[in-house]
Amino acid sequence: MSIVALFHSIGDHIPILKKEKFGQPDPEGIIASFHYRGTCMLIFGFTLLVTCTEWISGTDSGFIECLHTGPVDFINSYCYIMGTFSVRDKYVGPNNKIGYHVAETGVGPYDSRNKANINHKAYYQWVPFMLFLQGVMFYIPHIIYKTFEGGKIKNYIDGLQRWVLDNNERSDKEHELAKNVVENIGQLKGWCLQLVAARTLYLVNVVGQILFTDCFLGWEFSTYGASVLSLLELDDEERIDPMSKVFPRVTKCTFWKYGHSGTIQTHDAECILPINIINEKIFVFLWFWFIVLTVITLINFIFDMILIFSVRGRAIIIKRKLAIGPRKNNLKIDVNLIVQSLDFGVWRLFYALLKNIDALSFREFCEYLTEELQKKCECPDDDNDSCLKLKDMEDSNENLNRTSPPGGEFLTLDEIGDGNYVKAPSPTGSTHKESSI
Repeated sequence: MSIVALFHSIGDHIPILKKEKFGQPDPEGIIASFHYRGTCMLIFGFTLLVTCTEWISGTDSGFIECLHTGPVDFINSYCYIMGTFSVRDKYVGPNNKIGYHVAETGVGPYDSRNKANINHKAYYQWVPFMLFLQGVMFYIPHIIYKTFEGGKIKNYIDGLQRWVLDNNERSDKEHELAKNVVENIGQLKGWCLQLVAARTLYLVNVVGQILFTDCFLGWEFSTYGASVLSLLELDDEERIDPMSKVFPRVTKCTFWKYGHSGTIQTHDAECILPINIINEKIFVFLWFWFIVLTVITLINFIFDMILIFSVRGRAIIIKRKLAIGPRKNNLKIDVNLIVQSLDFGVWRLFYALLKNIDALSFREFCEYLTEELQKKCECPDDDNDSCLKLKDMEDSNENLNRTSPPGGEFLTLDEIGDGNYVKAPSPTGSTHKESSI
């Protein structure tokens, strides 16, 4: 039980288990947490399980029990260290029935000179180390992402991820945040590229772990889960358990020693591997988990790339966030100006703020951001190409005073719902044309 105590002491210092982590801004998102939180905890739990084999076998040794008339402890140690094997042509099938032709799948008479017919099984010794290494590998991309991100999101949000009841305090934070975002236009492209590279590591890592596991199991892991699924469609008489081939529960072991007369004596033992009962279940689960994790990580990566390079996609995301917020009238938010003015580096920061700030604060923040962008665009000395000049917008068909513009680039009455309105242009003819919410 010392292994349990070891993992218990380690758990007190693992950052993903600390209570203060809950409620903090999450710059990476839920998909990344599936990697460095969900998968890490899952694999470390499996590591704990396979190191406590006495719970499975009910014996002290737990890993291997060999049947032989000789000294049992010696045979167990020898076969565990040197590895066991299965006979390929003795796997259970139409011509090999347990109790008639073979004692167990892969266990039967064999020709020691035919090396191709022998399938050695020694990787069960390394399963705990391999699982622990995989758990560490799934956490490394998170460390790299945190290093590149540098706590920027947390510093910018400054408590706005929670409800701030004091209007003045909330307004000051939102206004300062809007100023900082505008000041960083054109300054965060390198930072954004680093984060994209770190997000790519999540996808590269999970694909790499599939290949690594496949190599570790003798290139049988890639089809392991599919073989188990195909087993369910067969009749009981036709079923050949693929798990017993990859993780045999009963194997053979041969060792040689000198007899009393100095001649070599061959001893053939039949060994039971209780640990493989749990190993086969673990790797079936990991096969499906890795496939699902790869698919959702790939979809999330493509989605992030679309948001970086698609202005229309950015506008849709902002509108949806604004639509779910608490109703507050007279907010002057120009979604088109925001998405046209922010380059891909600042957009990466803006998107992280969008996901972590509460809905009311985000609506008010967008109003302040609109004001700051308008000031920046009105400045005659501003040479920022990403800024959409107000004089250009006044002459375009996407007039900010339109209440229902072509193309749907602004929030409409149907999108906003009850309790909000789009303010009509002032009858006096204002020089500043805005879309008001």
